Formats: sequence, structure tokens, C-alpha cells
Amino acid sequence: MNWKNTYTRLLLIFGLFASFSSQSQCIQIESILVDACGTQEGLNEMVRFKVGNANLNTSNLSVDWPNNNWQGLLQNTVTASKTAALNADILDAGGCGQLLEPTNGLLPANANVILVTSFNLDTPLNQFGAITEDFYILYQNNTTVTGGHFANSGTGTRTLSISFGSCTDTVTYDRALLVNQSGATVPADGATVLFANNGTPTYINNGCSAPVPPFTIHAGNNITACAGSTVNLNAQSQGAQSTQWSATQGSFSNTASLTSNYTLPLQANGTITLTLTATNACGATISDTVTITVSTSVTPNFQTSLSLCNGQAAPNLANVSPNGISGSWNPSTINNTQSGNYVFTPNAGQCANPVTLSVTVSNGGIVPNFATQLSVCAGSTPPVLATTSPNGISGTWNPSVINTNTSGSYVFTPNVGQCAVPVTLSVTVSNGIIPNFATQLTVCSGTTPPVLATTSPNGISGTWNPSTINTNTNATYIFTPNSGQCAQNATLTVNVVSQIVPDFETNLTICASSTIPVLATTSPNGISGSWNPSVINASQSDSYIFTPNAGQCATSVTLTVTVTTPIIPDFETQFTLCNGSPAPILQTVSPNGITGSWTPSVISSTQNATYTFTPDTGQCAQTASLSVSITTLDVAISQGCENGSYMLHANQENQFDSFEWTLQNGPVVGNSAELNVSGLTQTMTIDFPATFQLSVSTNDGCNGTAPVTVNGILCSIPKGISPNGDSFNDSFDLTGFGVSELKIYNRYGTEVYNRKNYTDQWHGQSDNGNDLPDATYYYAITTVGGNVKTGWVYVVRKS
Repeated sequence: MNWKNTYTRLLLIFGLFASFSSQSQCIQIESILVDACGTQEGLNEMVRFKVGNANLNTSNLSVDWPNNNWQGLLQNTVTASKTAALNADILDAGGCGQLLEPTNGLLPANANVILVTSFNLDTPLNQFGAITEDFYILYQNNTTVTGGHFANSGTGTRTLSISFGSCTDTVTYDRALLVNQSGATVPADGATVLFANNGTPTYINNGCSAPVPPFTIHAGNNITACAGSTVNLNAQSQGAQSTQWSATQGSFSNTASLTSNYTLPLQANGTITLTLTATNACGATISDTVTITVSTSVTPNFQTSLSLCNGQAAPNLANVSPNGISGSWNPSTINNTQSGNYVFTPNAGQCANPVTLSVTVSNGGIVPNFATQLSVCAGSTPPVLATTSPNGISGTWNPSVINTNTSGSYVFTPNVGQCAVPVTLSVTVSNGIIPNFATQLTVCSGTTPPVLATTSPNGISGTWNPSTINTNTNATYIFTPNSGQCAQNATLTVNVVSQIVPDFETNLTICASSTIPVLATTSPNGISGSWNPSVINASQSDSYIFTPNAGQCATSVTLTVTVTTPIIPDFETQFTLCNGSPAPILQTVSPNGITGSWTPSVISSTQNATYTFTPDTGQCAQTASLSVSITTLDVAISQGCENGSYMLHANQENQFDSFEWTLQNGPVVGNSAELNVSGLTQTMTIDFPATFQLSVSTNDGCNGTAPVTVNGILCSIPKGISPNGDSFNDSFDLTGFGVSELKIYNRYGTEVYNRKNYTDQWHGQSDNGNDLPDATYYYAITTVGGNVKTGWVYVVRKS
């Protein structure tokens, strides 16, 4: 695998990253992590600089720190381990760039470089994130520094100089301007200073991370908005090559822009989630969301219709509704000469809907809405004729007073200027109103009689004689109106009839498991009605009342239902058979004496099944079930690494009672459900691929076998070797792992070693036999089974 970058990636961080202003400058300091995380900041501070158009050698490097002395560089297995850990974090974060330590101290032209103040860098506290291009990393030979190399608090400037002998770059920052992650000028972990080409500082804080371009996204704060409105989105992103907005509803003005506008649907309610997804140059993605809470729209409560007479003074259109919604009208003034619509548009920010006022202009003809018909009793006191109609028309009557001695017409003439027409009231004088009570009534003997109303449906009040209906005998009842009502007497004839008893059964006994009889809603003697409860409950005894429908002169009856509990046939409910063994005969009489039949009638000894016993009729007994399980003894074996050991497992081991493992039809090597193959290789020689056989049995006499082939036991791979001849970790030992081929690559992705049928031949040499330098190498292992394992191994030659 080649880890070198094959293309140039664009780095963005607050718009401050740019190329050198002058190609003659050999280095340029771009960033300082001033306030590092960790208890000892002096071990974790970093500086980022860029090499000019010529190679530089780190042997010429010297640094004038603001605090403490320059202690030179260190590059060994410790720094290689630190770099490897940071590179693994970069890959996990979605980055495709890597950290490189210089070969022979050489920094290539145009290289990006990170200088760490100590090789004891705390890598978990200083993540590089998803970087998209390679950086060279240098470590100062520093074990502990009191107070760090920079200043995190106080006032005044601090200056850093980096020199490669023939050229130097110097930057200065004001420590009083360091910020926290909220942007406040309070120094906090992660405080960083960026430097432009001309040395101008910018103060940022990305938390506990290296001073490299981060890959972050912030969609913005949550929003409250009205349905149908448009909101402005102002998102922020760092290190993204592209961004994309998405939502399940609504629309964006530009889905690829961080400053897009979003329009809510007109019918939106509840909440809407907007998602912003960022993609970096490596193809990794991150996302953030904005939640929009949709406010309920309010409708201004103006009247929606108005009638005017042509030329009549029109009311002013108010700019604030009774329920407090402000806005404007279009047109802004009512035209009192023609009909039209006037639209009120609420001012922005009120979450309110427009309303329309429909104005109808007529040339005349508003009708005063007096009643046009009136009946009065001869000689009674006449009602007063009102001079203003219910709809507001004022005027005069002719005649002005009603005469209750004769029928006639009365004309109302509106006062001038109201755009109204006259109306006529027709008055009818009568000699007596007949109370409109019913004249015939039939009641059941002995029932509660209906109450005699003292006011008729047509409004005549009075008294009855007799005042109460007697339901034991036929009779006539006379209604006499109260005085002053111009009404006549009325007569009610009451007929009393005897009650009928519905001839239903009154007692019933049923079995709890039997079919429930339906309660008939009509008795044999023709009385219709309803039951309460309406359905018989077969689980308990109860009483059921039949109430006749009204108008039948019938009495209610009660049915008493007694429910008996069914007997459960006491057969056994389940047993297990071995496949093909003789099956027992199904008995047709249970031990507690219930007779019946089975379905199916014969037990199969080759397949699982459920057999149902159905009692014969007339016994008030329940059905019973027998579940028969057939043991087939299918044997399956799983294999793989567990906690560094290669294990074989009998699957579904709880089905078996005994186990026996043998090696290639040879000795017995295990008597449990699992076999540790890695452990066997400690006590015996095994050639891979190797075949093992598992034999199982159950206490029911069922047996089964299955073979399994193990191609190799590759589980625990050495992390490193020290080929110094001390017989300890001198070679990359994969003996017994079944390796068909081993390939070794250096950190630049170049293959340096290849061996077929490998066991432990590599001790840090190349294919031509020369010793490879101490470093971290990448391996690719192919097993005899075709599996491939990859990883890192370091070579360190101890003295």
C-alpha cells in the first residue's frame, strides 16, 4: 500500500491559509498551539510551519522559544510509535493525509511541518482529526518543562523565532488576546494563534486538537418560524470540500450553500429538522442539524363582509385587528360607490394570515327586518310597534298603534338617508286559540303515568282536571287555559290496557367451553326488546334482563344462566422422541375418564408435530394438546479467534449430553463443547491444514458426527521484533499460523520483503538480505485458507 499523496488537497481554515508571498522565503510560521491540553503543557505544545521552494535539513534547525531553551530533535522508535498512533486516529476520523518523520533529517521543498515540544506528546489529548494532506512531524528531545514554552495568561507580546541557519522566520502574538472556544478573550485549553503571510496574528480555539485545519460543521442555532415563511440559514464549516442541506419537506434556495434560505411549507406544523452534511477531500462525511419549531398562525378577527348604500359614509379600515394583529389594507380606503374586496396583509413577524373584507354597495333596498305577520286575541292589550328594526333601520308606523278589534295592515316607513324600503305588518285578530295537545293516549295498566304538561306546544298555559292520569281506569281529562290568552279548552281521552309478559325461558345451564346461544330480541309471544347484558358470558354465571321496546305494554323478564366449568383431559402435554424410534399409541380415554379422538391419530417419529385431543360431545370437557419433539442431531461446528486463541465450538451445544474431539481419526483431544486448538499446539505437533472430528450423543441414545478443517490458527501477531541476536523476539514468528505468503512494506508503501510458505524467516532484512533500518513496517499475511490479515510491526535493534 502506498501512503504517499498523489494529488494536492485544498486546506481551508477561516480563510487564513495561503501560499508564500515570496518564494525566496525558506520557511513561514503558520500557527502556534499556545495553550495545550494536559497537566504538562510543555510536552504538548506545537508549531506549524511551511518549507519554501528548497529542501531543508533538520540538523540546521534551532528554535528561540518565548520560554525555555531549545533542546534539539529526537527521532527513534518512541517517536515512530507516537506517529503511528496519531496516524491511526487520523484514519479513524476519516482523513486521508498522514504524518511522516523525515528520512535522514530531510524536509522536502513546500512541505507542511508540525514541530512538537516533546516526544512525550499525549496523543489522545492532541488529535489531528481528518486531515487531507501529509504533514512532516518533528519532536523536540524534551522530557519535562516547567511552565511550557509559551505564555497563556497575562499581558504583553511573545515572540517565536525558527531558524535553519541561512534563513529565519519570526512571529509575535499578544497573549492578552488568546480566546476560549466561545471566542471570549480568556485563555483556555486549545488557544491557538494563526499567522498570515505578513505575520498578522488571528486568535482561535478549536479545543484539544493539533494546530492543523480541522474538519467541523455547525448548522446553526434552532429556529422558531411561521408556516410558509422563509428563514435565513448561516452555517459554518471547516475543512469541507462540499456541503449539502436536506429536509423531508420545504425548499432551499441553494442546497450547496452554507448561507442558504429555507422556505417552510404553508401547511407545516410541529417541528422540521434541517440536516447539513459536509464532505472533506477524503470523502469522509459529518453532519449537524437545525430544528425549526413551527408557530401556529393567527387570523386577524376583522369582519369579512359589509353592506353600504351608494354614497353612504364608509367606515375607516383599522390597521390593527381586535385580536391585536397589525398590518395594512389594499386598497387602503373603502370606495362607497362600488362593490369590491379589500385585503388585509399582516406585518412581518406576527405569524398571521391575510383576511379579505367583501364590501357590497347597493343603490337602495335594505329591508327592515320586522316580522310581517302577527295574530292577536280580540280585545287584548296590543304590542307596541318599535320605531327601529332589529337590523338598525329607524322610521314610523301608519297606523302607529295596533287595533285589537279588527284585522288590518300597518306600514313602516324608514327615515330618509338609510337606503331602506318600507315594510308591511299584517295583523290578524282572532276569537280563540286551540291548545294543540294530543287528544288520545293509551297507557299500560299499573305503569307510571306521563305528566300532564301545563303549557301546550303552541304556548297556551293552563290547568288539567283531573290533574294526574290514573293508569288503572279509562278516563277523560280537560285542559282549561289561563285567562288573557285568547284560547279554548282542550280534551284528552286516556285508554288503559293490561301488560303482556314475554314468554322466554327463565333458567339456562351451559358448559364454559360450549357454543354460546344467541339471546333472541323477540319473545315467542311476539314482544320485541333488548337484553342487558346483550351477549351471554360463557365464563361465569349471571342474570340477563329483557326490556321490551316502548309502546308494547309488556313487562321485563330475567334469565338466570348457570355456567359449569369444563373438565381438562389430564394427558401429558409434551415429550421428546429420537428420530426413527418407536412411537407410543395415543389413548382415546384420558386418565380422568374423558373420551374422545386425536388429530392426527398416530404419532410420527420422524418430524415435530402437535396432536389435538377433541372430547366427545356431551361431556363439558376441553380439548388437549400433545407436543412431540423429534431429535435429529444435526451437528455444526464454528471456528475462530477468541481472546488470542483459536477455538472450535459445537453449535447448539445445549442439545447434546456428551462430546468427543479427535485429530484426523487419531487420538482424542477434547471432551467438551469447545476445543482450544492454540492450546493443543503447546503440547503436540499439528500440521495445518488439519482435520478434527466431533462426535456427540444425547441421553436419549441419539448420536451424530461432523468434521471441520482448520487451515491455520492466526490469532496473535507480534507487534514488533528486536533482531539483535539475544534469542528474544529476533524474528517475526508466525509458526503454526498456516501462512502461505508474507509481504513487508516500508512506510512509503514499497515492498521490501516477500516469502512463500512463511514460518519465522524474517528478522528485519530486505529481499536481498540487507538489514532494514529501525522503523514501523506494514505487513500483509495470506493464510492457506485464503484469508488476508494486515497491520503494523516495528523493528528495533537494541544494543
